[in-house]
Amino acid sequence: MFRFPSLFSETKVGTKTLKNRICLCATVTNFAQNNKITDSWRNFLLERARGGAAMLVTEVIAVDPEAIAQSSTITGFDPTNEAGFKLIAKDVQKEDALIIGQLWHPGRQQLWHPTKSPIGVSNLPDPYSGTVPHVMTTEEVLRVAESYIGTAKRLSDCGFDGVELHGAHGYLIMQFLSPASNNREDIFGGDLEARTLFVRKVAEGIREKCGQDFIIGLKMPADEGVPGGVCPDEAVRITTRLSETGYFDYFAYGQGNFSLSLENHVPDMYFDQGAFIELHKKMRSVSGNVPVMALGRIGEPGLANKIIEEGFGDLVGMSRALITDPAWPEKARLGNSQDIRPCVYDNFSWGEVHLGKPLAEHHNAFIGKANEAFRLPEPADFSKRVMVVGGGVSGLEAAWVAAAKGHGVTLFTSASELGGGLLLESKLPGRQEMRRIIEHQIFSGEKYGVEYVLNYKVSARDVFDFGSDVVLLATGANHRVPSDLKRADKVLSAREYVMQSEKLNGGTAVLIDEDGTAATYGVADLMAQNFKNIILLTSRPRIAASVNHCSAIGVFRRLYGANIQIQPAQQVINFIDKVVTVRNPYNAIEDKISDVDLLVYSTPRISNDELVDELDDTLVEKIGDCRSPRNLMTAIQNGHAIADSL
Repeated sequence: MFRFPSLFSETKVGTKTLKNRICLCATVTNFAQNNKITDSWRNFLLERARGGAAMLVTEVIAVDPEAIAQSSTITGFDPTNEAGFKLIAKDVQKEDALIIGQLWHPGRQQLWHPTKSPIGVSNLPDPYSGTVPHVMTTEEVLRVAESYIGTAKRLSDCGFDGVELHGAHGYLIMQFLSPASNNREDIFGGDLEARTLFVRKVAEGIREKCGQDFIIGLKMPADEGVPGGVCPDEAVRITTRLSETGYFDYFAYGQGNFSLSLENHVPDMYFDQGAFIELHKKMRSVSGNVPVMALGRIGEPGLANKIIEEGFGDLVGMSRALITDPAWPEKARLGNSQDIRPCVYDNFSWGEVHLGKPLAEHHNAFIGKANEAFRLPEPADFSKRVMVVGGGVSGLEAAWVAAAKGHGVTLFTSASELGGGLLLESKLPGRQEMRRIIEHQIFSGEKYGVEYVLNYKVSARDVFDFGSDVVLLATGANHRVPSDLKRADKVLSAREYVMQSEKLNGGTAVLIDEDGTAATYGVADLMAQNFKNIILLTSRPRIAASVNHCSAIGVFRRLYGANIQIQPAQQVINFIDKVVTVRNPYNAIEDKISDVDLLVYSTPRISNDELVDELDDTLVEKIGDCRSPRNLMTAIQNGHAIADSL
């Protein structure tokens, strides 16, 4: 008997049987090149099938030349990718999983910049880019509907099990469905019947061309999150009407669009787990015989099982959890949930792909590689004695990887707890999830026999006396004092403040932000709990430059919600007698902030590599932030790579 029996029970989608309820949601990877399928694109899907997901929805497949957003968008409207489609269908089905192609047209929506002459439902601007589209004529609408149908037929001929029509997040189908984006006066605009006509015509045509055994799914919003848009009650009406057609085999619900409701699209760590399952349950109550896929911050097997068991949905859609660990389903099925590499929902992956980079994740360096799902470090030819100095994420990663290869590993840290800077970050309001990375690294280290020595500051003599074959220096980095701050009374770095925050409170506190990362604004949230007034200063034109756009919306919402004053284009030049002097770097105008009780700075970091000065460089290898302060992913993956090479 499985530990999560409901989650691992079979079910029907259309006429086809799924071995369990776990589905990979469509996930943009940017692995395609020149609009063509690559090995990485194929590997990403295949490894999630090998990991145990029952149904895989591909990333967006453009149905029309005007739907091509960039060179990494797969095309399905022409024969270019037929060989690749046939290969991935065969490979995924060999792993006892279904393959579903997501059919996509962005319409007016231009995520990065207008790459084509965008077409749209109405002459209303795209809320993200401000692009005003060409309004399609009735004839053009019918032509685009045929392009969906033709692409579905091509995928069917290539062996796909079905298609998912992307009608969420403000894309073309949703532009028809939503009263906020559809002001047409022809047969495709007006009341509910008219606004659903486009998607009904598309589904009807696909059913006619591809047959009853071909799955047709629809992804749409249960709550668009904009005034006059698709609210839950409107979503109920849409669901009811579309379920009556008999064309659809499942409904999936993704929230928000590319406006300020975008943070609902991929709810981050500040949202509750399963943030939208009540909405899914509401939709399930009116969907009739059509299964509902629940999705959005679902990453725990217990929660996923509850969704099925208690009727919140019939399927569980996951993207970020399966990006982090493609073997999530199989590990959960076998009762090995502790082995699941945890997703922390900081939306780093989302930020990478929306910068045009290939999909990446903090502690999975092998996305898109062959044999990713169950990959482990290869055993070393000879066992070595390895000394790791530093208990942050780079050191912890290196320690467990080296031990997994068969080396004897001892990790030393001067701290009383493992985790380094990330541990401090996890103590900030709303950022507790970050601790799960540390916990998984420690679990892995204990599994492979790493010895941890806490509260011990390693000296050069200790390094010599330990007699290691390899010494990995992972002593991290600290914030540097702002270079513009010429004179100052006592100031604290962000890390120092977090460690002392329970003792510090008062009237006004100032936070210097030259870092731009999400952790800095977590510090601001913490300061707001202890001080009456918080002023956030940065010399840059805006804050949150290093936060992905989706999560940045939440940053601004929380800061403004706490009445934190945000002042861009301000350099702090001194702090004397409770007066902070600032200068605008663009016009050199100075100003003063009085009655300041505390000044905290969050700045680019400098490596803690003093121990190297006392040692021969050949004796040690610097890893992570000790080598060069960078982001979390680089610190972890650098530690992994160095240890894997031993």
